[in-house]
Amino acid sequence: MKTTNFKLNPLRVAVMGAALMAANNVAMAAPVTKALDFVCPFPLIGDQTITANITADYPEQLVLDASGAATLGEVFIDTVNIIPEKGRLGLSIVDATTITGTATSLNTFRTVVGDITNNADLVIPPTTIPTDEAGSFEVPASGTAPAQAFDSSHAGVVTLTVDDLVMDLKNLKENGQVAPAPVGEFVADCALAPGQDNTLVTFEVVGGVVIPEIPADIEVDQTSVDFGTIQLGQQTSKTIIITNAGEMDLEISRVDIAGADASVFSQNNQCSVIPGKSTCAVTVTYNASEEGPQNAVLTIESNDEVDPAVDIQLSGSGEIEVFPEIDVVQSVDFGTIAAGNSKTEVVTVNNTGGAALTISNVAVSGEGFTGVNNCSTVAAGASCSVDVTYSASIGQGTGAVTILSDDADEAETVVTLTGFGEEVIVDPCIADPDSCTPPPPGPGVELNYNVNGSSYIAANHGTIPLSGVITNDFDLASGTFVGNLLLDSTQGSFEIIQGWSRYLATAQVEFEPVGETVGTLIDGKLTAVSTAYVKLPKVTKTMFGWINWKIGGGENCRTKEPVTFTVNSLEGEDFNPLLGGKVTGTYDMPELENCGALTSILSLKMKGSGNTIELDMSPILD
Repeated sequence: MKTTNFKLNPLRVAVMGAALMAANNVAMAAPVTKALDFVCPFPLIGDQTITANITADYPEQLVLDASGAATLGEVFIDTVNIIPEKGRLGLSIVDATTITGTATSLNTFRTVVGDITNNADLVIPPTTIPTDEAGSFEVPASGTAPAQAFDSSHAGVVTLTVDDLVMDLKNLKENGQVAPAPVGEFVADCALAPGQDNTLVTFEVVGGVVIPEIPADIEVDQTSVDFGTIQLGQQTSKTIIITNAGEMDLEISRVDIAGADASVFSQNNQCSVIPGKSTCAVTVTYNASEEGPQNAVLTIESNDEVDPAVDIQLSGSGEIEVFPEIDVVQSVDFGTIAAGNSKTEVVTVNNTGGAALTISNVAVSGEGFTGVNNCSTVAAGASCSVDVTYSASIGQGTGAVTILSDDADEAETVVTLTGFGEEVIVDPCIADPDSCTPPPPGPGVELNYNVNGSSYIAANHGTIPLSGVITNDFDLASGTFVGNLLLDSTQGSFEIIQGWSRYLATAQVEFEPVGETVGTLIDGKLTAVSTAYVKLPKVTKTMFGWINWKIGGGENCRTKEPVTFTVNSLEGEDFNPLLGGKVTGTYDMPELENCGALTSILSLKMKGSGNTIELDMSPILD
């Protein structure tokens, strides 16, 4: 921007407008928007569909210059990504409250001579994950697509397509720590959902016109120069920069100083012809000849058609006697650092007076504090520095920087120093890994469920109801869990044929767990394996319509071998650990033992394959 008065010139406005269009090679940019669906893999919960709402400004036309070249500059890309409800629940499993990271939009220019990659790197700012409401939530991301050069071979229609999306996510807990793996940090390589038009924008590359050069255009970096107050008989200099903002040569015809006090100002320059987009310096010197303010005007004349003469106001003031004045901070706090480490701070010594400041001594005192400096003579308006280093030991540290100078009012200046050394406790396992055994991994996330369902016994064509609880400790890093399946006592009825008699028997059924329930939850697919003895403590038959007569069972009546129950989440459905779900499986029932006189008959009604189990798992909320 010119610092002199700017007058509109029709020729210059026309030429500058044409030059600006040629420099940018684009017509008026128009905003474009696009909503695209991507299928993204998420840990624990599997594939999720997110919607990216994309906004950007692309031209409707790109104009080639006289050489047949054009460049589409960097384009700002703004997106709002809609994360579905399951994504929010999956993050909440590990107490993640903030989502951040980066994303790369894989884009391609489709031209008449081939494809050009134009990927955009986007930044995902820290975004709060909502916890007080259900449903999807929005995550913004923005960045720039890189500039892209085109030439005459690309003339014609060009389309830009969005082909893929890769998200590198970091999810943080409320205390700022990264949430546990695999949810804390992961890369989601998303695929464009099929059946979509992924064209973001279409524009045309067309031939351009020859743009005339922009006329000479003078600009100066300042319209007034104040030399301040200096002692009588002394002098000081400052530099004015002349810039030719045009393209044609700027010819300087005269540089002159006039005004009431022109004699105390002088100038020196080598400015004659300044090529386009180049600069030249004019050095102006002020000699303080008398007390009080003095003023003049520096005039620069040139072949600039709009501003043929530019005036710069010059001012200064003479003072009979000036003094140095020291100015420095009163204290420096190094904060808390680990004992054995060090930190360096810079103490700046300023001379705010009108005469040179002489520093006769700089001393740094206090245990753990040392310093080096470049302070001796500090010119008026200048400064020097003292680099102070604090080498911390355990506890509070105090010290001082003492500066002796010829400041008449403050010959000794003291800067107080403070710092605190914090004791560092070194884990012996880190210092010597071979000397100790690392602690076992933590239990992970605890999730407990009520279970309700049934089991079909193929041998007697009967179904028994099931209920109970399952407790689990999830290791999210590996996707595994360990727990206990505790099923309640239940009962089932089946028909028994003994000799020529046929009657209905009712069996009390119990489950005695063997070991722990183990399983995996990977990408929304749950598999769990539990082992238990099936026990029949009591088997009765109904007599006379109401008397229950015990015919078998007993405390030791159970399967000879433990039963292995393997259940899986339903095919085609993701198991959400926060919402629960249904699991099914099949198992083999071994023969019974220790069930009394009817052991063989009871065993026939229980053992065999083809047995099924179905359970609904619902989370137990604290």
